[in-house]
Amino acid sequence: MDKKYKFYWFNPKVEPRDTEKYGKGLFTKEKISKDERILIIGGYILTVDEESKLQGKSHDNGVQITEDLVICTTKEEEYDGFNFLNHNCSPNSGFKGQIFLVAMRDIRKDEEITIDYAMVLHKTNRGPLYRLECLCGNTKCRKIITDDDWKIKKLQKKYKGYFQYFIEEKINKN
Repeated sequence: MDKKYKFYWFNPKVEPRDTEKYGKGLFTKEKISKDERILIIGGYILTVDEESKLQGKSHDNGVQITEDLVICTTKEEEYDGFNFLNHNCSPNSGFKGQIFLVAMRDIRKDEEITIDYAMVLHKTNRGPLYRLECLCGNTKCRKIITDDDWKIKKLQKKYKGYFQYFIEEKINKN
């Protein structure tokens, strides 16, 4: 990979930093306003099944863009940037389309940028089931995160307009 070009774009107000709980995260260097673009996700397009077979840091770090496809990195040296986007049950950012991450509210300086994985995870026909013990510590924490959480009506209402495009379309059809 040419180091001059990256698979993603960060708002200059954002940088990766260490978290106290789970490795690296994305943090603001200054305030970000509601609806401001935070990051543009890029990478290789793989099936969910192909991504599940990746080794090391690239395993399970893609962003699901359809029921069976993800955008991800495939090599250890590409792991960076959007790979540090962590989950929170009360997130401050969400998706506009498939690759744009925007602020759902004003985000303070030095605050971690987070999404709810319910906005992006969907059960696939061939890939493994997703189940994650949540470490967010939020008072509204669901404790376990799955690839069916997008079906929760309360979350559909809370995140309307911020789900991955293909999930938003499924919700709107129901």
